[in-house]
Amino acid sequence: MAKLLIRMPAGLFVLVFVAPALAWNPTGHMAIASVAYDQISPEQRAALVDILKSHPRFAQDFHDAMPKDVPTDQQDRWIFIRAAIWPDVARSFTGEDLAKYHRPIWHYLDIPVYLDDKAKETIHPQYELDYHKAKVEATMNAVQALNKNLDLLNDPATLKPQKAVALSWVLHLAADLHQPLHGAALFSTGRFRQLPAGDRGGNEIHVHEKEGLLASFKTPNLHALWDCALGIDESWAGIMAVADAVKAELPKVDRSSLEPAAWAQESNDVAKRVVYTPEVLALIRAGEGNPKAPLPVFEITDEYLKTARATAKQRGALAAFRTAAILERK
Repeated sequence: MAKLLIRMPAGLFVLVFVAPALAWNPTGHMAIASVAYDQISPEQRAALVDILKSHPRFAQDFHDAMPKDVPTDQQDRWIFIRAAIWPDVARSFTGEDLAKYHRPIWHYLDIPVYLDDKAKETIHPQYELDYHKAKVEATMNAVQALNKNLDLLNDPATLKPQKAVALSWVLHLAADLHQPLHGAALFSTGRFRQLPAGDRGGNEIHVHEKEGLLASFKTPNLHALWDCALGIDESWAGIMAVADAVKAELPKVDRSSLEPAAWAQESNDVAKRVVYTPEVLALIRAGEGNPKAPLPVFEITDEYLKTARATAKQRGALAAFRTAAILERK
């Protein structure tokens, strides 16, 4: 577990944590990237795929990994959407490549959500969003990392293999910053008072849901539920079906903000509204008197899951639109 101290305007302070979670799962990331792909001009799409073909691990992580059911005329799309999950693929690397490419802290900017006013008084948020001020590159937060990789991608002096890695991170982080629990961590004065972790973006709130979304998780939790809210079918057809559902939300998206810091704050606001519901907060509040005792498992209701799925599609559409916009912007 690592911590960050980040400065925001008006003297505010936030302690930010990182947790071992994936943000959107592969289905979600690839569906969002596919929708973004369709929003990019054909000329820019071709240029971006050409960059990705110079990726230093293109052979093993792209070419050799392409499923046989990807249609021939969709292989460039697959390369593009594969890049969106490559930073998570890097988690499985070993040796020098693990050290070179795996950046677990880059995936997060977890802004506090407070259980009550007493908890708020114990946390003093501070943000640093300028990547130029990061003392150690590996400990940058998601906003810093996204902006740095965008600059690398757009710098004529950046070598093509480096551009390919940077593009993979841009595709991944732009989506990460729209997952509500990658912009939020719950803090309380009892159970979740520790800094900078809090509830680790919902990882410490165990859940039960009836539809099997989390069947593969040893300890299903709130963070994992939101990771999987767009779907879990990783087949080509499954990803394209999710992409169609996300694309249907495009007419509703807010086209005003292309600033990654604003995306993180939006995710935090969404988390306050629909992730940490009164029912979730009541469960936490009931356990404050005995913080060392395990929390009861939170039962995911049909209504909660319905809201999560609808919200995920909306956030996915925003991520797709904004990803395309920043890749078209010079």
